[in-house]
Amino acid sequence: MASRSPRSNPASGLSPNALGALYMVIGSLGYVVNDALVRVATEDGVDVYQAVCLRGITMAVLFAGISRARGEWITREQLTRPLLTRVAAELVATSLFFGALVHLDFANAQTILLLVPFAVTLVAALVLREAVTARHYAAVVAGFVGVLLVVQPATDGFSLWSIAVVGSAAGMTVREFATRRVPSTVPASSIALVTAGSLTVLTGVIAMFTGWNAITLKAALLILLASMCLIVGYVFTIQTVRVGDLSVSAPFRYAALIGAVVIGSLFFDEIPNALTITGCSVILLAGLYAISLERRNVAAAKLVTLHRTGL
Repeated sequence: MASRSPRSNPASGLSPNALGALYMVIGSLGYVVNDALVRVATEDGVDVYQAVCLRGITMAVLFAGISRARGEWITREQLTRPLLTRVAAELVATSLFFGALVHLDFANAQTILLLVPFAVTLVAALVLREAVTARHYAAVVAGFVGVLLVVQPATDGFSLWSIAVVGSAAGMTVREFATRRVPSTVPASSIALVTAGSLTVLTGVIAMFTGWNAITLKAALLILLASMCLIVGYVFTIQTVRVGDLSVSAPFRYAALIGAVVIGSLFFDEIPNALTITGCSVILLAGLYAISLERRNVAAAKLVTLHRTGL
């Protein structure tokens, strides 16, 4: 495969790698701001599952329009076990996360979700028997230690809702592996449509029991903005893989952590304590170290390939 050109993008003046890093930052912050807007909507009297349901309706309409425009409707034959597993994992992850989000500090909930990349590495090693070195395991352990510092299970500030976010991270991990098994013939827009539709139905049912309240104009605008931010997250994280090198852009996914701390401080009056700051720092450093290990492995694999081909 030919390597990407290092030349600058003539329209932006940025190199492909710089553009990929920028896209990763924008996409990551899009997801975080989306979550923050949903939480603010709940503070205006909307039940959290009601808000997610209304956001899901917006997303379902959008993806239905995309699928129709492209003629990419999903067929019954494409509703395979991996796809259904992916959808189920997404439903569990989203339901647990938003249920906990209104009971936890915003930044803490976002930080716990950073368990996902470490959990993916661990599952890949233990279940899929992928090659994982001792250094990778060290990064995984450090990541879990960082999350424990944020959760603080031995302090008075501990909340069982933190366990719900850990469960959400587990659901996201299952989703990642199920997605790998979904046939490439299934359009991404169709997967998103099935997921959005299923999530809308589930959260709508849950909201019937938790409370379906009157919606103010402010709450409606917040939910609409949340949908737009989620679209930004989708679009820019997809664009990230299309420009530059992922080994360069991947570290910038931790912009979500910084964004969550800033948003929590500015909009939810959340001042992180020393343990939380330490935990965030440990997670950040462990994640960057894991990414650096991956970059070394990729570089080593390229050298082996060049050696074998005689180039």
